Amino acid sequence: MEESSRKLLIIEDDAGLRSQLRWCFDGYEVSMAEDRETGLAQMRRHTPSIVLLDLGLPPDPANASEGLKALEQIRALAP
Repeated sequence: MEESSRKLLIIEDDAGLRSQLRWCFDGYEVSMAEDRETGLAQMRRHTPSIVLLDLGLPPDPANASEGLKALEQIRALAP
């Protein structure tokens, strides 16, 4: 993989798991987010080649699945 394409975005609400995943991907430029909105902002800013997304992100106040909403929005940004 080319150096410029070694960008990874981790969207995970569990801080401990985020840290463990970051450690597992040594050699990658890793961006991290704890929620959907931060993840989407990181996605726009860093244009990662890989996104690890927690589909079980806590629901928003309307009780919608944040993980699935994030997936839809990520796919719209990078089809």
